[in-house]
Amino acid sequence: MNPVAVLIRPQGTGAVFAGVRLRTVAAVWLRHGLVFARLWRLVVTWVLVEPLFVLAAMTLGVGKLVGDVEPGLSYAVFVAPGVIIGNAMFHAIFTASWDLYHRVSGGQCEAQLTAPVTITEIALGEMAWATTRALLTTASVGAVAALMGQFDSPWAVGILVAAFLVGLEFGALGMIFAAVSPNTHMLSLVFTVIATPMFFFSGGFFPIVNLPGWLQPLAWALPLTPGVHLARGFTTGDFSVTHLWSALYMLGFTAAVFPVSVWLLKRRLIK
Repeated sequence: MNPVAVLIRPQGTGAVFAGVRLRTVAAVWLRHGLVFARLWRLVVTWVLVEPLFVLAAMTLGVGKLVGDVEPGLSYAVFVAPGVIIGNAMFHAIFTASWDLYHRVSGGQCEAQLTAPVTITEIALGEMAWATTRALLTTASVGAVAALMGQFDSPWAVGILVAAFLVGLEFGALGMIFAAVSPNTHMLSLVFTVIATPMFFFSGGFFPIVNLPGWLQPLAWALPLTPGVHLARGFTTGDFSVTHLWSALYMLGFTAAVFPVSVWLLKRRLIK
């Protein structure tokens, strides 16, 4: 199937929610899925192989040196959700920023607007695909981590909930960078200045309480931190009300950032 035809083929009205045609959003998502299916042999390296190397290094290498983070919690069990959710963030923000930037600069998004599709529907489709990418890497790497014995709870499948919320967050955030970046050199700062520091300072590799006191509130405010905290609750089975607050924080972050991304995309696409 031609990916372009998914958007230009008459779609009908379909279900409408808050002025958004869900069938059109699904068409944007499906277009990306068809492209992914064609390139899966190349993409699987980043989806599965790279995070597995990081997971193995942290659990089999560093884990042997660190031992238990706290009584009854080995470093391997502690770090696994951090590595997995961190990679979910990278997939979501890369898809929503780098890939979308090239679709914007290459005129693909403008071509989509000639079909019966709005910028809000395009943005929702992009965010849905970024979330799908986050779920794909979480499911694949999480399955391996489970086989390695790095999950201590039958609730561990709930890590997909954390990945879903992370995908929404960084899908919405990534679109902002795609809309405002003038070139790929500026866009690369998303990973070196934003994503990478969050990967290391969001409680994935060490407890946030180990940071200096003045830095701990900043670490807790990072949008990745509640995702790591929620994922660790599922994989260890150790829940508290803080996990509910983490989920609400992530939903609130998405709700605040998404309208900004739509507005910026509209400003860039409609001249």
